[in-house]
Amino acid sequence: MRETPDETKPSGTADCERPEAEGAAEGRTVLLVDDEPGILSVLGALIADMGYDVRTALSGEDALGHLRASPVSIVITDIRMPGMDGIALLEHIRTMLPATEVIMATGHADMELAIRSLRFGAGDFLTKPINAELLEFALQRSMERVMLRETVRRHTEHLEQLVEQRTRELLQAERLATMGETVAGMAHAIKNIAGGLEGALFVLEKGLELNKREYLEQGWGMVKRDVTRVRDLTMNMLQLSRPMQINLRPMDPDQPVREVAELLGSRMREAGGMLMHASARQPEAMLDPEAVHACIMNLATNAVEAVEEAIQAGRLDHGDGRVILHTECTPSMVCYVVEDNGRGLSDEVFASIDDGMFTTKARGTGFGLMATRKAAREMGGELVLENGIQGGVRAMLRLPLRRAQ
Repeated sequence: MRETPDETKPSGTADCERPEAEGAAEGRTVLLVDDEPGILSVLGALIADMGYDVRTALSGEDALGHLRASPVSIVITDIRMPGMDGIALLEHIRTMLPATEVIMATGHADMELAIRSLRFGAGDFLTKPINAELLEFALQRSMERVMLRETVRRHTEHLEQLVEQRTRELLQAERLATMGETVAGMAHAIKNIAGGLEGALFVLEKGLELNKREYLEQGWGMVKRDVTRVRDLTMNMLQLSRPMQINLRPMDPDQPVREVAELLGSRMREAGGMLMHASARQPEAMLDPEAVHACIMNLATNAVEAVEEAIQAGRLDHGDGRVILHTECTPSMVCYVVEDNGRGLSDEVFASIDDGMFTTKARGTGFGLMATRKAAREMGGELVLENGIQGGVRAMLRLPLRRAQ
């Protein structure tokens, strides 16, 4: 079948090859599909008089070609056509252009097909001969649905853009806030260390001036302490700035605890307290010895310094300061417990522990606990802090445990 020649079309109709046919659906454009040229001509003129731009197609296949080249807002199609019928055309349109409204035109004998077309997604149906008022009403309802969908789409796009923009702003603000907290923490840590070094230099100068060995030894001890703090601060910052490389090896889970207890035991005794290691050897498991050792050393150093500060402040009697190291293993987890009876943490600090950088010590930097928490996460575990003995702090490093073969 051939489409009605141009000269037979009323002045209000439009050819499918008009240059206005763009790649996107136009607001009031109707594609009229029927295998009878006379119906296309008469019905097309009626629809054009209603203010719509009309395009025509003589078959379902021809209609799909038009839609691929230039989508429209509304399609009116006859149900019964040779080749691709209206139901098949409707199914194609629902797949290709789900936003396009489809109105089915049918005879009275095809009412069952019309109802079936509604189940396939048709917006409406009209019975032949088509009543002009019902046609206009159906077109108006279809245009309302098209406009509503377009409004929702634009609002959705606008909302997505606003959410994306707001998310970027919040992320940037969070990065800046985190950077500010980190810089402030670094400045505070460096200031503390610088103050300690200035005090050490003063003691050393007095020792040289008065030729007193005890001043020299005291100043040198202060220098060594602050150099250690610089080293620990640098190592923790390096650990925070890069991903960990986890190297699992067979080891006794309690070995890092024994090593830390040996390294810090004499320091604790010099402070007037005691460091107790209460665990026994455990069956070998797959862990990263260096990473676990670094975490335990951070937690134990925090505990020792907290007890030292409590003793110096007179809160603890001589010999009452305690740090306890303990290893507990289950079939699936190892829990390293570091507990002290030092200055402890307030309820406000416990409530804000997860917010960022914090410290359990008066002169602490917070980087050690941040590095330990980061290492715990990267090893698949967690760091938990809670109230310890006599108002101190209990730190629990929980790590997944795989037994060595």
